[in-house]
Amino acid sequence: EDDITSSYQMNNGTANTEDDIPIIEYMQRHNQCRPTRKETFQIVSPDAPLCPDWVHPTGDGLDRIYLNGTYLLQRDRHQLRSEMELNLFSEVRTRSLSYDDDHCQDEHNQQLGLQRIDTQERILLDEIIGAMMGLEGHYFQLQSENENDPPYFSFVGDEIDSSLASLVSRILPLCTNFVYVNRYVESTLCYYECGVIARILCESIGYILQEYLAFVSNLNYSLHEEHTDGIKVSMSMIHVQIKPSIRTMSVLARIVNTVQGKKGGALLVSLQNLMAKHYNGDEKGNEIILQLLNKCAAPYARMMRSWMNGGRLHDPCNEFMIEITSRAFRDSHVTIKQGMEWIDWCKVQDENVLKSISISSIDAPKKRSIFGVERHRSTSSMSAVDKVHTTGKYWRTIHACNESAPFSAHSDGNEECDDVKHLLNPLSLSRFIDHAYQKASDSLLDLLLNKYDVLSSLIFMKKYFLLDQGDFFVDFLDAAEEELVQELPNVSQGRVQNWLASSVAKTIEVAPPRTNSQENNTASHSSQLASSLRFNFKKKSLNEQLEDFHRRGNGSKKRSNQRNLSGFEALELDFESVPFPTSLVLNVQQIRSYQFVFRQIFFAKYVERQLVHMWTDHQLLKQMMVTIRREFGPTLSLRRRMIHFIQNFVYYMKFDVIEPNWRAMESKLRAAQDYCSNNDANNTSRESFPRTVDDMLMEHNQFLICIVTQCLLTNSDLIKTVTKLMTTCLLFTTEIKKIHRLDKTSRIS
Repeated sequence: EDDITSSYQMNNGTANTEDDIPIIEYMQRHNQCRPTRKETFQIVSPDAPLCPDWVHPTGDGLDRIYLNGTYLLQRDRHQLRSEMELNLFSEVRTRSLSYDDDHCQDEHNQQLGLQRIDTQERILLDEIIGAMMGLEGHYFQLQSENENDPPYFSFVGDEIDSSLASLVSRILPLCTNFVYVNRYVESTLCYYECGVIARILCESIGYILQEYLAFVSNLNYSLHEEHTDGIKVSMSMIHVQIKPSIRTMSVLARIVNTVQGKKGGALLVSLQNLMAKHYNGDEKGNEIILQLLNKCAAPYARMMRSWMNGGRLHDPCNEFMIEITSRAFRDSHVTIKQGMEWIDWCKVQDENVLKSISISSIDAPKKRSIFGVERHRSTSSMSAVDKVHTTGKYWRTIHACNESAPFSAHSDGNEECDDVKHLLNPLSLSRFIDHAYQKASDSLLDLLLNKYDVLSSLIFMKKYFLLDQGDFFVDFLDAAEEELVQELPNVSQGRVQNWLASSVAKTIEVAPPRTNSQENNTASHSSQLASSLRFNFKKKSLNEQLEDFHRRGNGSKKRSNQRNLSGFEALELDFESVPFPTSLVLNVQQIRSYQFVFRQIFFAKYVERQLVHMWTDHQLLKQMMVTIRREFGPTLSLRRRMIHFIQNFVYYMKFDVIEPNWRAMESKLRAAQDYCSNNDANNTSRESFPRTVDDMLMEHNQFLICIVTQCLLTNSDLIKTVTKLMTTCLLFTTEIKKIHRLDKTSRIS
């Protein structure tokens, strides 16, 4: 190392020399962030144990290639590359060794070509057995023609007998395949990030390699022992005895080449595809792959059983087909906001989905409306992958509600064997998935309909969001009408919110308290919804907001054409929070659909209210202005037509659209509630009602889609026309009020 001196320090009373490095300059070099090998950081998985540096080869000359099983694939393995290796020998000894090695190699090459056939065979037998164990010799070395081509064992000597050359060419692929298989096993076992399944595969292959090496050791012993019967080991005898090993090693090499860089379910899928495409009808190949599959699939089967029977999953290396993306979902602590977004709790990893699950799945295209509500989510249209994904979420939902779920943490060996057989058999796996899904769905359906009474929450949505309760609308507008007539910047949102809370408190139905405190808490979700109900004031009108959704679906650009809205046009109901698990039924997309319908009905009823008030003004005009009654005849006729239109439009939305669809959904949900209360699993009634949670969610989604579509909210042209008509009616009432106000002022004056 360079000497470090201070720029102010004298060397024995003299000035600093040119070779001395001042401390300041050294510190400047050190601060340039050029760390050495020992100062670098390695990013590893938090679940992986700490491993030494040589486990992760970097190619910088400090790797221990003889410990990680990769030395044969290093192109510069015959060179002394580091100073530590050079110091082991003196310069003279190194030169003499290199000269002797080259000289002996040339001498062997010359002697082998001139020897008799039996001598050639004796020499080659000794070397070929070493090559079968992954050892290089004078005549068999691992090399490649080009730098980009993978190396393979080849003969590097002179020409030998043609029969020996033919036998050697048939045996050398075994040696090459052993090197690659052994390299994969040794390197993968060191990487904990490869996952449990890949390491079990390596252990299973390692057992086969141990049997193979024991077999080769017996061949070596037979070669060097003295035979009393006079029979000597020949190259042809070796070839005959290793024929099964050649076939086995070729299958293992094909397996290693296929699963290279894969882990978890993707590794199992690659093995299944390999067996189906390349070894269909090959008894030996199928036997090897099935043996490895049965051992590798055991961790996957345990994770599948844990997920399907209790919603629990321990998968630190992301090997299972389900990935938990929410920390709260992993810890069973679900908050209100996270409950509303339970779709993002976990997701399916398509690359880890087994072929046996994909075969039993019939993927049905999911059609969605423009508001994000799923059109088809029934059990009959769900694939096996969707059922696996949903079953675990159901169990986790039950755990989040502080409910006990049946789950056995430990299983014996016979159960694991049965799980593996079910996992690799599409028919058995499909039955297991259907049974587990139905069990989880029945438990959650009973929890939602009976204990948490989701139907009462939906009734609350109908009363306030769909304006089914008229006294709430009248009481609220009597208090807030003067405030909501103003433009949005002038509206006092605090006063409007207080009037809303007061109107809801007057009109809500108070349920009688229950004896059980826990049941009282779970049954009070409708009261929790009432307490969290609030108003939002949107900056866009309903027509503009719907146009934005239509543009998103069509991919068109957004238009910037905004105007000042009044409080009636911008008003929208919303919740501060939705209690869990009611938030599973009332998620963000479904509440948005309710909000669109509410804005349309609220504005239409407000216009109807103004037209009805104008009728009273017209009655006063008839009495006060008898002289100009004939001139007001057209306005009276127009007012009657407007009232006829707006009342029929409101009647259509409430009694022709909402009410029949609501009664159909309510009857099905009450039938499902009775079905869960009676625990009648063998009910064979032909009555159509939801028997699973997905069917219940589909019924609610279908209800929302029907009312949104039939209320003209999905047709941009019709909604523009209707909005324009209602705006014209509102403008007409405003002008008539001005005339009435002027007449009243003139009479007073």
